[in-house]
Amino acid sequence: MYCIEQRNEPRWKTIRHWIVRQINSGEWPETMKLPSIRALSRMFDTSVTTVQRALGDLESSCYIRAEPRTGYFVAAKTQAVPADETGFASVAVNVNHAVVAMLSRAGRLKSASLSSAVLHDDLIPHTLLKKCLSAVADRYDSLLTGFIPPPGLPDLRRRLAALMLTRGVVCGPDDILITSGDTIGLELALEAVAPQGGVVAIEMPTYYGMLQIIERLGMRALPIRTHPRTGMDVDHLEEALKHQQIAAIYLNPTLQNPQGFIMPDDARARLSRLAHTAGIPIIEDDIFFDLAPGKTRPRALKSLAAGSRTLYCSSFSKTIAPGYRVGWCVPGDYRDAILAQMFARNLSVSSLAQQVLNVFLERGYLERHSARLQDKLAAVRDYLDILVRTEFPEGSSYIPPAGGFIHWVLLPANTDMSTLASLAEQQGCHIAGSGIFFPDDRQNTAVRLCLGSALSPGMKLNLKILCACAHQATGSVASGADPMPSVGSRG
Repeated sequence: MYCIEQRNEPRWKTIRHWIVRQINSGEWPETMKLPSIRALSRMFDTSVTTVQRALGDLESSCYIRAEPRTGYFVAAKTQAVPADETGFASVAVNVNHAVVAMLSRAGRLKSASLSSAVLHDDLIPHTLLKKCLSAVADRYDSLLTGFIPPPGLPDLRRRLAALMLTRGVVCGPDDILITSGDTIGLELALEAVAPQGGVVAIEMPTYYGMLQIIERLGMRALPIRTHPRTGMDVDHLEEALKHQQIAAIYLNPTLQNPQGFIMPDDARARLSRLAHTAGIPIIEDDIFFDLAPGKTRPRALKSLAAGSRTLYCSSFSKTIAPGYRVGWCVPGDYRDAILAQMFARNLSVSSLAQQVLNVFLERGYLERHSARLQDKLAAVRDYLDILVRTEFPEGSSYIPPAGGFIHWVLLPANTDMSTLASLAEQQGCHIAGSGIFFPDDRQNTAVRLCLGSALSPGMKLNLKILCACAHQATGSVASGADPMPSVGSRG
C-alpha cells in the first residue's frame, strides 16, 4: 500500500494530486502507460470506483488520455501546467549529509556498488594511457615535475580548443581554464555568477554534486519541471522568471545525471534565447558528451545565443581516467573572475596528468576510445531495458538513454525503498536512495544505477539480485518462493 501525506480532502483528490506530481516532476513522461486501475487501487488501498473518479478528472483536465481496452496514458503536453500544481518558490538545499553518508558507505563496502558514477577498470584505456605515459617520459623535462599554474598547460588548452569545435563552440586556448575535474569547475562557475542567497534554477532531479555546491555556498534552488526524455521544461522556466529573480541556470543537458536524457536542439536554442534576453548566465555541465553516439550528439548550449554568458564545464573523468582529475571550463565573460579564484585557492592541476592527456588527444585516441565505450555501454543498456520490461515488478518503468552509464529506473509506488536498499546490501549490492538528487532530500521510488562496466556475468547477476530485491520490497513475490539468485563470483 502506498502511504501518502494525509490531506483534508476526498480520497480521489489525494490520488489525483499524487498522479499530477508524478507527471509534473517528469517521473511519468508523455505517452507512458499508467498502472492499471486495479494496481492503483491496491497501491492506495481504496476502491476501484475511487480510482476511476480520479482518472476521470485527470482525463477531463488533459493530464491523461484513455485508450479503449488498453488503459490510460500520460497525455502530450498541450498547455502550461497551472502554477498551483508546480510552484515557483525556491527552496533551501539539504542533501550534503545524505551524500556524504552514501559516498562514505560505498567507499567502505567491498561489495558491488551500483551507486558510484565512475568507469570501472575494464573500460579504462590502460594500453593507450601507458603509451602516452611512455611518450611523456621520453620527452622528460622540467614540465613533468614543475608547477603549471592556472589556466593550465598551453598545449592541452590548444587541443581542447580544437575539441570544442566538435561541440559547436569556437574558442581559443586563452578562453579555456584547466580544472581539477568537472565539479570544481562547476563550483568556480557558480561562485563567479551568483551571490550568497541567490536563486539557481535547476533540473529536477539533478546532479547531487551541484546541490552540494548550492548548499555549501548558501544559495537556494528553484526546481524546474524536467521531462525524462527532453529535459528542462522551457515553458516552466519562462513562467518561473516572472515569479522569481534567478541568478543562474544550471543544467546537464547531454546524457543528464541522473535521468540520462539528451535535451533536443530546439529546446536548447529556446532556453539560450530566453536566458540571453533575461541576462541570466547558464552553467552547462557537459561531462558525458563523448559517451553520446555521434548521430545523437547535439550542439553545446555554449554555441548558442547566450554563449558569452554560458559557462561550459567538462572533464575526462567519466571517459578516460577517473583518477587523473583533469577537467576544463570555458567561462566566457567570467574568465577573469574564475581565474582570480583559482589563483587565490591555488587550484592547479597535476602537471603529469595534463601532459599524458595532451598526448592522448594529440594521437587521436579519444574518438577511438569513445566509440569502444559507446558499444560496450549500449550492450549494458539493452540488457537492462529487457530486464526491466520482463522481470522487474509490474509498474516499473525505464527510459533507456542514448548512451552513457547512468540509468534511472522508477519502481512501483508501493516499493519500500529502505527495505530494497537493505536487501540489496545483504546480497552484496550497494544502491543509493533517490533523495540526494532533489534539493529537499525528498524520497521517491526511483533508483539511479551506475553501470560503468562492460556487460559481464557478474553485472548480470547484480542486476538480477536487484530485480529480486525489488520484488520483495514491493511484496510481489509469491508466498514460499525464493526469487533471490544465488550469489557467486561477480567477475
